[in-house]
Amino acid sequence: KEAVCVILDVGRSMGKESGGETRLDLAKKAVQMLVQTKLLFGKKSDEMAMVLFGTAVTENKLNEEHPDHYKHVQQVHVFAKPDLDVLETVSAVEVEDAEGDVLDALFVGLEMIVSRVKHLKFTKRIFLITDAGGPIRDDAHIQMLIDEMNIQEVKLNIIGVDFAEDEDEDEDSGTDGRMGDGEKKAASRAENEIKGELLLKQLAQGTGGQILIGSEALTALNFIRKRTVSMVHKYKGPMNIGALEIQVATYGKTSVQNMPTLKKESAVAVEQNGLDTGVRMVRTYYNKLGEDDVEVEKLHRIKAYPYGKQLVPFSEADIDNLKYTCDKCLTVLAFVPIDTVKRYWCLGAVDCVVPMKDAGVRNGLKFSAFVHALKKEKLAVTARYVKRKNATPVFALLTPEINPENECLYLNQLPFSEDYRDYVFGSFEEKHKPDQNQRLAMRNLIKRMDLNTMEDEDGFEFEALNMEEVFNPCLRRFYQNVEKRAFDPEVSIEELDPAVAKTLNPDEKLLISAKKEVKNVVERFPLQVVEKKTASKNKKRHWRDFLSGDGSVAHVSAMLVQEDEDLIQAKKLKGASLGGEGIDTKIKMDDIVAHKVDMVGSATPVEDLKAMAERKDDPDIITRAIKEMWKIINDCVQESFGSAGYPKAVDCIQALREVCVKNEESSDFNTGLEAIAKSFRDRKAFWDMVVDAKMRPIDKTEDATSKYTKEASKKVLTQSV
Repeated sequence: KEAVCVILDVGRSMGKESGGETRLDLAKKAVQMLVQTKLLFGKKSDEMAMVLFGTAVTENKLNEEHPDHYKHVQQVHVFAKPDLDVLETVSAVEVEDAEGDVLDALFVGLEMIVSRVKHLKFTKRIFLITDAGGPIRDDAHIQMLIDEMNIQEVKLNIIGVDFAEDEDEDEDSGTDGRMGDGEKKAASRAENEIKGELLLKQLAQGTGGQILIGSEALTALNFIRKRTVSMVHKYKGPMNIGALEIQVATYGKTSVQNMPTLKKESAVAVEQNGLDTGVRMVRTYYNKLGEDDVEVEKLHRIKAYPYGKQLVPFSEADIDNLKYTCDKCLTVLAFVPIDTVKRYWCLGAVDCVVPMKDAGVRNGLKFSAFVHALKKEKLAVTARYVKRKNATPVFALLTPEINPENECLYLNQLPFSEDYRDYVFGSFEEKHKPDQNQRLAMRNLIKRMDLNTMEDEDGFEFEALNMEEVFNPCLRRFYQNVEKRAFDPEVSIEELDPAVAKTLNPDEKLLISAKKEVKNVVERFPLQVVEKKTASKNKKRHWRDFLSGDGSVAHVSAMLVQEDEDLIQAKKLKGASLGGEGIDTKIKMDDIVAHKVDMVGSATPVEDLKAMAERKDDPDIITRAIKEMWKIINDCVQESFGSAGYPKAVDCIQALREVCVKNEESSDFNTGLEAIAKSFRDRKAFWDMVVDAKMRPIDKTEDATSKYTKEASKKVLTQSV
């Protein structure tokens, strides 16, 4: 939890204009963003206070104790959970005709934090927003303030309104004789403002604080606005590598931030200014008995799981017994080359595995050696991961990471067999694959639009898109409009902040720089308009079209020949049967209309098998047909809903046996039947049907090449294989 004290300068100098608005307007925006961040993303235990200095009124505890000091400093909010009252106070603040000492305000803020926090575990911060225009009467107290803030571990952040840029940032601005932005600001500032600015920079440096300057502060505050997540471990315990144990802890690295859940409230209570506007949901269950709906009490309700159209009931005790029980663990299973790991195998959120802090130096050295060894050998780890007792086990992948900040293992969840989606996608034929010039054009376009190697105006490379600064547009727009509605329930919904939208759209400068490459790609992949031809067979024809000529049989026959090539052959056969001349009478109708079967399908497997067995044009077709038929049989049994698929499977076995006996393929049939017996003998309903149909292996009396005698063949149905 955190205690934040906001100190805002409202003195006379804050009324100066800067960029079309007063300095105070810019300062108020910064304070509003700080408060809104706490309202939206802060923890419930966070507290905030506010102090104004440069006010005509003096109201603070230190002034009560020392009436001649700490004047023009006003406590407007004591430490409490931030609410809309703080925002309303900020909105109502105006420039006052007074001046306050910034050091007095800082001492007041520090005293408020110390009095509130005492020895409690709080993160303590002070935000000072000022233009340093007020007098600093006793700068000798700066070192005293620095020492006290360091003792109390209070962090200081200063937002400098109209502060000049650092000299090193503007060192190139005046090389052409013109003044840079920092020089212009320095020239426009009074001498006391420049002096105060230097003292505040000294103060920030002494306390290890930060100074954010002007509009840059608003940009920075906008980017840090995200929910604070406590650093809580998911797993704490040993990582087992055989007999070796390394004590580790896992923490979340990335996780999807969902939209906030909307609370429901009573509109009636809101209109009547009720103290409690919340509502609660009560769920009632009914069962229709006859014409009436009868409420079912909780005692009489049980859970049931669908099994087809049937519901299978389970009591609470049954559900508890169904739960998988196991102890928490992180156990290494094997090591795999990291380049063999497919990107699509990694599921869900990412955890970070680090050595346990309180496990000693030796434990940390073992972990470091393990990570370095994996990195050097280019290996990853597969592991069994159970975060807590009786949690769902996860098949995990651990990959090593070594950088200047830390050494760790990143943990990704791997899919089980049930998690795969075996979709089949077609590939380009050889004639449709891109040629060398097309590949080169696309490669040049990718290089030109590479965000990691962008160049600035001076030719230096930089990363154009930092992933940590790409925000969720849905969340940002939601928070943006909630902030507005909090003050005005009638305000219209606003569009997304352009600064956020910019990161989600192509960079205009990048597209302009890649204009040549885009044009080259378009030229390498030309598009041609292909007119769609209307197929004649889809055109609707009428008998009057055929009879529109002379009406003779010859004319009708000629038109039919144009419609269908098969009918040409049919007409020839018809002429041959009538004794016509010039007709090949050896052509059979079956040769014209026959459709060769090349595969055993699941719709009519018996017919397909027999059709393939009759073909003589392919010497290997019978072996392929037998193999496909056994697959159909296996699928019928494996995927059967209850016993619905068993009769079809037995019919297929019977047809396959007949074909194998006829073609002397006893070996393929017997091997397949043995495999079916091994896999499905425990399915009693199916195996009883096989036994009743006497689907035993082919014996030597049926095929001399069989390995089974007649007696051994009969025993297969009743004995284990």
